[in-house]
Amino acid sequence: MSTGIVFFSRSNNNRVGAEYLAGRLKAELVELVEKKGRKGLIGFIKSGYQATTGKRSELQGEPWKEIEHCSTIYLMTPIWGGNITPAMNAFLHQADFKGKEVTLITLQADPKGGGSEKVHDHLRSIVENSGGTFLKGFALHSDVPGKFAGKEYIQSQLDKIV
Repeated sequence: MSTGIVFFSRSNNNRVGAEYLAGRLKAELVELVEKKGRKGLIGFIKSGYQATTGKRSELQGEPWKEIEHCSTIYLMTPIWGGNITPAMNAFLHQADFKGKEVTLITLQADPKGGGSEKVHDHLRSIVENSGGTFLKGFALHSDVPGKFAGKEYIQSQLDKIV
């Protein structure tokens, strides 16, 4: 039985969290990398629009195949515009969660986690419709959009849930 952590990160918040969690859980890391980048103001605006409209981005490789052997999956993604990122959306619609236990960790600018319940419920339905078991969703705070919250801040929040 192995554990995989699938993450998307634009501002390094999820990357730092995923790497820390992988070390603690002795898990494999799978980074979602988009074929087209999201740099600058135009990338920021495009990101929000695509997230709110439920778009899926094109991903490099086939990251959903990298978790086929894992029985436990952690998904880590920012929340953009009240929705999951286009990269995670693309991954979710390709991955087979049959027989897997899935935990979701979202990071967002709102320190109270506003809107995260909707995102967690949406992801829960995708996982369960694919034959997986959704264990829990955690909403963590990062920083204002596009900013890195800091390694210690992200790690201290993860310490409370793992």
